[in-house]
Amino acid sequence: MTTSSYELVDLAVEQATPVIKRIAKEVWQFAELSLQELRSAQLIMDILLEQGFTITSKGTAGVPTAFIAEYGSGTPTLGLLVEYDALPGLGNEAVPYRELRKDQVTSGHGCGHNLLGAGSVGAAIALKNVVAEQQIPGTIRVYGCAAEETEGAKVYMAREGLFDDLDAALHWHPSSSAEVSNYRSTAVDQMKIEFFGKGAHAGGSPWLGRSAVHAAELFAHGINLMREHVEPTARLHYIYESAGIAPNIVPDYARLCLYIRDCDRTHVEASSAWVKQIAEGAALATQTTAKVLLYTGMYDLLPNSPLAARMQGHIEHIGAPAFSEEEQA
Repeated sequence: MTTSSYELVDLAVEQATPVIKRIAKEVWQFAELSLQELRSAQLIMDILLEQGFTITSKGTAGVPTAFIAEYGSGTPTLGLLVEYDALPGLGNEAVPYRELRKDQVTSGHGCGHNLLGAGSVGAAIALKNVVAEQQIPGTIRVYGCAAEETEGAKVYMAREGLFDDLDAALHWHPSSSAEVSNYRSTAVDQMKIEFFGKGAHAGGSPWLGRSAVHAAELFAHGINLMREHVEPTARLHYIYESAGIAPNIVPDYARLCLYIRDCDRTHVEASSAWVKQIAEGAALATQTTAKVLLYTGMYDLLPNSPLAARMQGHIEHIGAPAFSEEEQA
């Protein structure tokens, strides 16, 4: 890029700054969990419409809070990924320290997802204005990628081939350094493991029951033993989502949520097969039944080294953000 090109882009970004700030603040306040980002998605779609984009898809790939917007025509086609979901239990006032929200909202943005959408939409608007002014051919496509923290709308979009015609796809994430993060992320499987037993009075006739919680505990123990025999790249983490309602009732139902991560799909799928065997074994040992639901699976992120090197050059030309003493205080 020439100096005049950088100046043109700088001006376009400066003009988009009010919109960027608006999205960041409002999505922070909405703090909507995955698949519930109705207001966040609508806000972003409304702004894109105001800025001359066309909404080409809503409820994309069967995900109610996903969307696609476009500007321009022809090639090249650039995809910009927008995310906007929050996490449970992280509700906070907009301050750089722990302060629970006064409005009692308990969900919040732990890693800047209010900024992800704001930055990507701002980039789309700035690029659109440069493209329009300079009469540059091509298509800018904005993907509203709902539920990044959980199921991941991108998975369903990819399954339907909605990225296939892109020349490049860009996304970003807040970080402590101003650089291109050209890394290969882990692949993941996300599972629900359910155990079904038989209820009984734990004090009066426990021999008539079969504890689903015992099965869940045995399953978790098996997962923890498994850790020694998987490669160091593997990550296994789980929580109990349901584990009985009262100590004096033999629980007839228990459920865990488990994530399996590893360096690629091959390793993840091998671990997933083992996990299913552990669930079956736990059920056999406790005379319960097990049900394993794989509700999301994702491939590892593939880096694009030539594109990353080009972008790193632009970042170094622009330089890192400068913060005032007041901002750093």
